Amino acid sequence: MRSFDIALKNIRKSRSDYSIYFFTLILGVTIFYMFNAVGTQGMMKEAMCSSNAAVQNFVKVIGMVSVAVAIIFGLLIIYANNFLIKRRKKEFGIYMLLGMSPSKVSRILLYETCIVGFFSLVIGIALGVVASQCLSVIVAKMFVMDLSDFRFDISGRALVMTLLCFIGIYIVVFLLNKRSVRKNKLIDLLTAAKKSEKTVLRNTGLSVILFVISAACFIYVWIRIGFFGEDLTRNGFLACIVIGFVSTFMFFRSAGGFLQKACSSCNSFYRRGLNAFVVRQFTSGIGTSSISMAVISLLLFLALLFFSTGFSIRNYVNTRLGNITPVDITMDLFSLSPEAFFEENGIPMDEWAADHIQIPISKGSDVTVSALLGDHEAEATENFRMADWGAMVGVMRLSDYNMIEDMYGRGRLRMEDDEYAFILDFDLLGEIVNRSLEEGNVLTVSGTELHPAYDHVIPECVLMSGLEANLGIVVLPDRVLDSPDCTLEVVSNFIAANYLSEEAGDRMTGILDEIGENAVFYTTKKSIRTSSISITVIIVFVVLYLGIVFVISSAAIIGLKMLSDSIDSASHFTILRNIGTSGPERKKALFVRVFSFFMFPLVIAILNTLAGVSFVKGFMSSIGMINMGQGIVLSLFIMVLIYGGYFLTTYEGCRKIVGI
Repeated sequence: MRSFDIALKNIRKSRSDYSIYFFTLILGVTIFYMFNAVGTQGMMKEAMCSSNAAVQNFVKVIGMVSVAVAIIFGLLIIYANNFLIKRRKKEFGIYMLLGMSPSKVSRILLYETCIVGFFSLVIGIALGVVASQCLSVIVAKMFVMDLSDFRFDISGRALVMTLLCFIGIYIVVFLLNKRSVRKNKLIDLLTAAKKSEKTVLRNTGLSVILFVISAACFIYVWIRIGFFGEDLTRNGFLACIVIGFVSTFMFFRSAGGFLQKACSSCNSFYRRGLNAFVVRQFTSGIGTSSISMAVISLLLFLALLFFSTGFSIRNYVNTRLGNITPVDITMDLFSLSPEAFFEENGIPMDEWAADHIQIPISKGSDVTVSALLGDHEAEATENFRMADWGAMVGVMRLSDYNMIEDMYGRGRLRMEDDEYAFILDFDLLGEIVNRSLEEGNVLTVSGTELHPAYDHVIPECVLMSGLEANLGIVVLPDRVLDSPDCTLEVVSNFIAANYLSEEAGDRMTGILDEIGENAVFYTTKKSIRTSSISITVIIVFVVLYLGIVFVISSAAIIGLKMLSDSIDSASHFTILRNIGTSGPERKKALFVRVFSFFMFPLVIAILNTLAGVSFVKGFMSSIGMINMGQGIVLSLFIMVLIYGGYFLTTYEGCRKIVGI
């Protein structure tokens, strides 16, 4: 029989073994092509050739991440292939015992690699081409691009990258297979199936002790990071990471012995049905793969954390954009005569502004950040060691600020003649100032004592910005600034405006760019949205890319482990059948065993993620991002879709192997 025919026969015979391997290859090719094609086809390709810096940055970042993804997929495919080769060593030994040379065995492996690789590339690229069209539309919409010219397109660059990457991986796989066949003696190949993996930890008492210690360490880290994460120093945070990392490996190393002891101690549960058989199978499997299970749990944790945080940032930015860009442009003009400034530079306001407001901003030594902090300046210094609290804060009249409120569509401020208000959207500083305002901190301006009109800062923006981080504006009663005794001086003019047309706005901002920031500082709705959307798209796609790869890697490793163990335990299921155990009972036992293996590392990963998300939420609240619920829901949906697909594929493969 020809080597090629033997290879085809082997693939058909071992299709249960190859199911996870083949599924992983197809997913790997699909995802790699899809993400690399999204920026190099159709509308995105045209945007790349234009001056769209946001799209260019997006494509560059995805390209850099693809290098790491290619390495991860390469290691995963090599790992999966090693599992298959390990299971087939006896088969290779029989070939050689029948007179087949090692070179011919290697040739058979070459044909198998080529056949599986060819079909995985064809199917994966076909799925990737279709999926990339959908992904291109999503990205184009996120970059607010016109979809009227959308057309079906295939990225030649992504196609070449995918072919080169995976063909390179398949070549490495073949070379490793060839080395595996040549370096092993015939006797080792024939007896490979009898060599079982050793349980890492056999001492039940030691297992229980290590399990309790690791569980206690987990709880400590969860509480410390989840509830008191904001108080952690850098060294404390690193210590929690190290403790959590070590505890994960110790937990899985001892879990098998602990669960065996705990379950066997409960006779009513342990002796019911096939529970004893399932528990024994599960704990034995955990014991022989503790390191890989710990790594899987950590990968799933990272994937869930990436998904939750990335989607939450996207939702937050998209929601916030509508609130922080109420007009087309805001500027702080350092000229005391705005009309003369615009006339001199050839951009009279009536040629570019449909409507606008112009408000003077005053400053003086009486109104500083230090004066607003009051007795809490020392506390602020601990959090912002490099800050200059003597910096003067801009001041506006109440009537002028209410003009901004009207234009921005917000509610007007109200205060008495002896009161003041502080407008600030920088939450970290605002929390400290709030304590000062609650205590009634008195602000003395030009000899006039003013009391807080509100016991908190007003969390609004004046000058539009993509970040919630500025020194704010103090609003004073008109009589204070209009008083002849006022020592505050007008230093600039705040202007907010809407464009007559987009073309007029582009012309005006082009001239302002040439003038430079020494004369005017401005922000536009267009620039804020472009930069925010660019950052959001990059974050979402990087976390999606890496997160999906981590989930695929984790699920593939578990699936291969399950298929391998099922081959070893096929005789056990045969014994169960011979002693009269019904088919449904054996199916249930197998289902519970596979389900437990998939769920065990996932449950630990979810618990770690809850603590991690709580810490990230506390950290992200400093920029105003509070709600992470939708991000968590979306991450769980992706997890169920990919992880569940691997679980069902694995269960079906195991069921065929054990003959149920």
